[in-house]
Amino acid sequence: MTTRAAPIRRRATSYDVARSVGVAQSTVSRCFQDDSNISQATKDLVRDAALRLGYTPNALARSLITQRSNMIAVIVTRYTLRGNPDVIYAVGEALAASGKQLLLVPVEHDAPTIADLRVTLEYPLDGLISCVQIADIDLADIQVRGIPMVLFNRRSAGIPVDSVATRHFDAAGDIASRLHGAGHRRFLCMTGPADAPVSAARRDGFLGKLQELGVHDVQIIETDYSYDGGKAGFLAGLAPTALPDAVFCTNDQIAFGVMDAARFTLGLRIPDNVSVVGFDDVPEAGRPGYNLTTMQQDSVQMARLAVQLLLRRITAPEIAVENLQIAARFVARGSAQLAAK
Repeated sequence: MTTRAAPIRRRATSYDVARSVGVAQSTVSRCFQDDSNISQATKDLVRDAALRLGYTPNALARSLITQRSNMIAVIVTRYTLRGNPDVIYAVGEALAASGKQLLLVPVEHDAPTIADLRVTLEYPLDGLISCVQIADIDLADIQVRGIPMVLFNRRSAGIPVDSVATRHFDAAGDIASRLHGAGHRRFLCMTGPADAPVSAARRDGFLGKLQELGVHDVQIIETDYSYDGGKAGFLAGLAPTALPDAVFCTNDQIAFGVMDAARFTLGLRIPDNVSVVGFDDVPEAGRPGYNLTTMQQDSVQMARLAVQLLLRRITAPEIAVENLQIAARFVARGSAQLAAK
């Protein structure tokens, strides 16, 4: 027996509510505003009718009157959505606590153009938090549109924009010092895409510190920030006759792929044959299957600070720009030999 779905009825409008109770359409809108001077009796009458008719106020229409939508666009790459969703949760919770709505905008790559963001910028945004690298010319375009903005884990060299970021370069240098101090001398650096500035900063910090320590011959394998990319890149790019004794991966997802390739394809023991260190400290890193030594960035604190900077910019557009740098914390687990050999 086939059951037909109930037909979707037309969405009720403020005009329908106004007509049903005999008030002006503008009165209906004002009945849903906290600061309106409409009598309580009229408010109750209108809201009861709205409930009966299934009417809910249109936030986008209201924004035309108030010039505030409470909508904040958050731009992220699909790699972040899949591999490090905690960043999105943290930003979303911080926005919700401030009474703002998150408009999630996934992009394919870490360097979208203004054309990629065209539809997003057509919304009446109160602000924008970018977890991707936007070119200076496009940042200037967004500023001209009057949209307050904060860069998350990014910085602009040429345009003054508020930002909050981990000290990627310093943290990766700390990893290099710890591995070198433990006696490692054959290093492999597994990086993300060439257009990913966070990966580049971590790579440069790691290689720069090794050069200071006298290590100049470091193999570099570029991948796509994913588990599959880390696994395939490690197996395809590794020289079998010169296995590294330490691998630094510029995010945890790459590290997971490297660990599984080393253990289950090459038969290596971690950390006895090779040490593996990641960066981010996503939840899987602490699970027994990986027990990954990594560098933790405080996404919750960074999200809170990013929202604070944005709200401040919305309220006072002319105040000085702030670029906040947050230290990362080294988390020692079982995937790396850290005691001096």
